[in-house]
Amino acid sequence: MTNMELAGKVVQELVNSGVREFVLCAGARNSPLVHVLDENKNLKVYSFFEERSAAFFALGRIASTRRPVAIITTSGTAVAELLPAAVEGTYSSLPLIMVTADRPKQYRGTGAPQTIEQVGIFSYYNEVALDVDAENSHISFKSLSWKKPIHVNICFEEPLIDGPIPKIDVPSISERTRLPGQLPLGTLKEMEEFLNSHNPLVIVGILPEKAYGTVLEFLKQYKAPVYCEGISSLRGHPDIKDIEIRSGEKMIHRILASKTCDSILRIGGVPTARVWRDLEDKYKEIPVFSVSFNHYSGLSRSTQQCNSLDLLSQVEFAYNHRENVKVNIEDASRAEHIRSLLRKYPQSEQGLIFSLSRKMHRGSLYLGNSLPIREWDSSSSHDAIPVRVAANRGANGIDGQLSTFLGWAHPETENWCLVGDLTAMYDLSSLWVTSQLDAKKFRIVVINNGGGQIFSRMFNKEIFINKHQISFESWAKMWNWSYEKWHNIPEESKLSDLQIIELIPDAQQTHEFWKEYESLWKE
Repeated sequence: MTNMELAGKVVQELVNSGVREFVLCAGARNSPLVHVLDENKNLKVYSFFEERSAAFFALGRIASTRRPVAIITTSGTAVAELLPAAVEGTYSSLPLIMVTADRPKQYRGTGAPQTIEQVGIFSYYNEVALDVDAENSHISFKSLSWKKPIHVNICFEEPLIDGPIPKIDVPSISERTRLPGQLPLGTLKEMEEFLNSHNPLVIVGILPEKAYGTVLEFLKQYKAPVYCEGISSLRGHPDIKDIEIRSGEKMIHRILASKTCDSILRIGGVPTARVWRDLEDKYKEIPVFSVSFNHYSGLSRSTQQCNSLDLLSQVEFAYNHRENVKVNIEDASRAEHIRSLLRKYPQSEQGLIFSLSRKMHRGSLYLGNSLPIREWDSSSSHDAIPVRVAANRGANGIDGQLSTFLGWAHPETENWCLVGDLTAMYDLSSLWVTSQLDAKKFRIVVINNGGGQIFSRMFNKEIFINKHQISFESWAKMWNWSYEKWHNIPEESKLSDLQIIELIPDAQQTHEFWKEYESLWKE
């Protein structure tokens, strides 16, 4: 089998399995694959020069399209650049297909140029590693679960381009057009027993878009107090206004401490709220039942779990939660106090988020790392909500966030991204792909508070903060994006299609906000 035949066979098998988009980092060793993709114009190809950003962009495309996406690299350390995205893909259940070109197998272990041990490099973070060449060209994805990344390593002999370029047939109905639904490991009966024998607080984490309606209908019927994280896309939904906790995470602690609720029902991804970590020690006796889209419990202790969000539409329950109305009354009072603080300190970091959130109504919002996620949950308006919210919170912190945002962006909405300054600096090359996208309206908001201020309230050491005095105006100019610096959120602003906004909080107002906020919860 020639190199070109082998490349064509791999691409055809990917297409037969439902792949419709390829993220390509072209090089010499993967040139057979490059030629196949370039000559078959019926395949969608995004071109990148840098593998780490490309892999995170592919994760964004998977999250947006609910299809597997393949990233193709050359050999050597280019392969290693995919590891961070493979980790995130594993814990977010996003099947990134990593197709890596390699030198012939006899070069392994020799230290020859561009030769590293590529097979097995992703360790736990792939479901399978397929090692193929002209002599062993069998490749099949039929037995895979599609719950984790997949590694396909292809060894090419020289000369690399050794025959005609094969034609790829794209079937109109593929064998796998969408990511598969996961079968539940728990049972419907176990869930019903839990719901009918406990008085749980519901915490909703990140959700696939197709699950929004199912989860919302369950919450409306079950009527338990519910805390919706921003990344669930249900925060502030008018249909759950009477049961939603809107004063922030501290209210969860009051509910658990008072034993108003005796358990936790988690729906969706592993919550980002601090209270979830407290379930390991402070609240270790509180029962937890998780209804999710993957098998990760998010806790080291024993819990009950069902891996099918669809079962929420089938579960039956008899418990009535109306006696928890006193929770909603206290929560509403505290939420109003917090809104008054946000209006009192409009240039605080929290006040800026509150005002900014009103501009994102009916748009798509990507929250880029820990601090923006927490500040969105605590400070954004419940009255003007995005239609889509997402984040990479399977495992990663600040790498590849802008790239994932660009991959996830929707062509029919304004696309907003809220990130910290260090996060933006970690992914400066991400804007490369913008001209290749169908989505056109992008607003990247960089909260520039001079370093990693999330640590300022955790540790009393400046070394954690990585202080700086960098402005992002030159970054915007480099990629021909428009740039604005905001100390206040303007009521009226005409933004360009490609817009970077540098948000500058007032440190003193932020300090005063937190001081009064903490006092509020001591009552």
